Amino acid sequence: MLRALLPAASPDLSSSAVARWPAHEGATCPRCGAFEGPGHGPGPYPCRICAAAPPSFDAARSLFAYEGDVRSSIVAAKYAGLPYPVHAVSLRLREALAGQWKDLIPDRAPPTIVPVPAHPWKYFRRGFNLPALIGSRLSRHTGLPFEPLALSKTRERGPQALLPGNRRRENVEGAFRVPRSRNVPSAILLLDDVYTSGATVEACAHALKSAGAASIVVVTVARAVP
Repeated sequence: MLRALLPAASPDLSSSAVARWPAHEGATCPRCGAFEGPGHGPGPYPCRICAAAPPSFDAARSLFAYEGDVRSSIVAAKYAGLPYPVHAVSLRLREALAGQWKDLIPDRAPPTIVPVPAHPWKYFRRGFNLPALIGSRLSRHTGLPFEPLALSKTRERGPQALLPGNRRRENVEGAFRVPRSRNVPSAILLLDDVYTSGATVEACAHALKSAGAASIVVVTVARAVP
């Protein structure tokens, strides 16, 4: 069933092509980062969903809309094993962190990059975890610490990609934990490839804050749009 998600044609993944991917520059929710149409940057008030039920994380931002070559490249990497432009994408993320997202990274308290983990069986089947690949390269580009084992996924009920929005939160509830031997960084940049319903990063943030994290900023490559 997941093969049905694959694009009909392979996208251009050259560095020059990735450099032309259009970043979202419109208005966003200051809390969850939801794309909100015309405007520029975070608005003064949270969106309706965040106002009613604030997420466990402190802020979230996504660089691209999950469509076109951005979507095709992620789907092809995760479900067909094709190479992903990790270097070029991490450079785009570094530019955003140094530019329009610079207020997310306090100078006195640089966060540790923590990738959203894959379940062990999924990792061994694919041979990689895309958020970890991007996070490792982003760490090299920015100098931010990288801790890929700060969080683990202990349960896999089914692929999030196949579930409707109203079932995604239930699917990942309690699925992530901090290993007992790990000291949780105080400030965390939680990195994922796609923000869809927010259920995965919410479950991760809840586990990290329960273990002692003080602040969590979520950064994703892309965000699903209606």
